[in-house]
Parts: sequence; structure tokens; C-alpha cells
Amino acid sequence: MSIKTHDYEKHAGAFADLEMQGTQYLAFRDVPMLIGEHAGSVASVLDYGCGAGRSTRFLKRLGYDAVGVDISQDMLKQARSKDEAGQYHHVPSGRLPFEDSAFDLIFASYVFLEVSRIEEIENILKELKRVLKKDGIIILVTSSTEATEGSWVSLTYAFPENDKSLQSGDTVKLLIQGIDVVLYDYFWTEGDYIGAAQRAGLDLVTLHKPLGLPDEAIEWRDETKMSPIAIYIFRNLSSM
Repeated sequence: MSIKTHDYEKHAGAFADLEMQGTQYLAFRDVPMLIGEHAGSVASVLDYGCGAGRSTRFLKRLGYDAVGVDISQDMLKQARSKDEAGQYHHVPSGRLPFEDSAFDLIFASYVFLEVSRIEEIENILKELKRVLKKDGIIILVTSSTEATEGSWVSLTYAFPENDKSLQSGDTVKLLIQGIDVVLYDYFWTEGDYIGAAQRAGLDLVTLHKPLGLPDEAIEWRDETKMSPIAIYIFRNLSSM
């Protein structure tokens, strides 16, 4: 049974002000390197599940012509207020108003942990593949399988509800420190994500788990030993 995982009407403003710092910094730090290593010429970028536009603005700062889409009108209102010249579109889950093979790169950060069924994840990935050019890549940023096991700088999973052996599709309670928003995410394993992508016709290029570095000006906790973040790179090796 699915639940309302993220209350965007209530927390859209808080998400809009959330900075890429602490544990969240790790989710984006290595993205430029990964794009450089695995993407070819990048002219068009889709930010799927852009939310309040933080990730879209990040991609634009890297020099990419990024378009953001999201299912939440409240979050898109925040995105447009912070980036008036940006392109932001409201879309239903897994349905995109773009032609086939429209994008070189698709970015999706913290989107699939809000999806309650693996079949829906697969369907979304099929739609992303449809609008992705041949040899284009999808960068999927999400929580790692080990996220609930560590002590993190700006996230906490220390809730009694999490004291169980997690199974695919279970809900996980967490608190984002700094904005003090409590969320409920869905737990999916590496095998779940990779399997759904393969069934959607995508190939895994690499799975990257960023670690905190000792020379960074952040007082890391377990981030130096294990990562709460998993970054999947999938490639479209076939056209539609």
C-alpha cells in the first residue's frame, strides 16, 4: 500500500532553500566527473523529477541547456521563482511531452525512492529511454542500500520504524537536518534498480558510491567509510 511520502504542498519552500551541503553535497560532487567520463557530446539535458529546481540549476551552472519536469505544481512554482528564465514543465508520472530521442542526458535525483512499485519504476525508465538518444546516458541519484545503517552529517534514519530487516518496497523514515523535514522513502536494492533498468532496455555502465574525503571542509561521520548515496549510470544502446 502506497503512502504520501513527501508532502510537497507543506514543504515546497523548505526544499527550495535546501543547499547542496553536508551529506547532500556528496550526491552532486562527482556528477561533473561522471558526465565527463561517460557522456559524449551533451547538447540537451532533461532533469526528471526536478522538484524545486535545485538539480536543474546545478546542471545549468555546469553549462548545460537543462529542462526540468516534475509532478508537483507546488515544487515547480518554487523552481520558476528561483529561475525565471528556466524551462519547467508539469508532467504526470512516467509521461513526457517530448519527441523520441530528444535528449543526450537525463538526470534524476532522489526520484525513484518516492515510487512505491517496481513496475512503475520500470515504466518510468522505459519512458526515459524513449526520449533518450542512442548512446545517451541516464544518471540516477538515489539512496544506497546501506543508507539506513550509518550515522550521517545531515540525514538521520534513527527512528524505531526502521529497526527491521528491510525488504524491497518497504517504507523508510528519515529526517533531513537543517530544514527538519521528515520524509518516508521506499527502499529499493541495487538489484531492484538494475533489474528494472535492464527490463526497460537500458545497460548499467557503472554504480558509483561517493565517499567523504578527509581534505573536505566537512566534519564527516560514516561518509568516509560507506556511502548513503548510490549513483547509477545507465546507457541507451539501442534506438526505439
